[in-house]
Amino acid sequence: MPINPTPVAQVYPLDYTHPNAPTIKTWHGVSIVVNGKIIGRVQSWNPKMFARTGAHVYELNNLSFGRAVDYVPGKNNDYTISATRLEMWDNEFELALGFPAVWSDLIDQDHPFTMHEHTMKGNTIYRSWVYYGCWFTSRVESAFEAESDSPKVLATAEISFVSRLKTL
Repeated sequence: MPINPTPVAQVYPLDYTHPNAPTIKTWHGVSIVVNGKIIGRVQSWNPKMFARTGAHVYELNNLSFGRAVDYVPGKNNDYTISATRLEMWDNEFELALGFPAVWSDLIDQDHPFTMHEHTMKGNTIYRSWVYYGCWFTSRVESAFEAESDSPKVLATAEISFVSRLKTL
């Protein structure tokens, strides 16, 4: 199934080679790829891996009594991704990730998966990351509402991973 089977006018990216092009990240796309296929319809993608523990160091003396004199950084303790995806008929989140069937619950995930994140700068891949050892820790479909302004089904997920490596 193609990602977008309807003809949509192409949005041309900014020309970052132009001398007056913005220097901040103003337009970029992100593709999330599993098993060589873009999973599609991703609405939000928020990797988190910059949180760690640590300990303040104190010493007994008359100059710094009660105040920290140093800080010892500890282990990283957050390797998660928050994601939101519009669900598609016959291509729910699990199927898009390459699993053979829609799950009854998270126990049905019987093996980890690997995801690739490609950030685009115009038409060029700017940066690529690979997330290894991915496991869902939660997966929720949005509530069905009769009065909704936008009656679509969103799947939100929290995914834990073992490591993230930069490939580009």
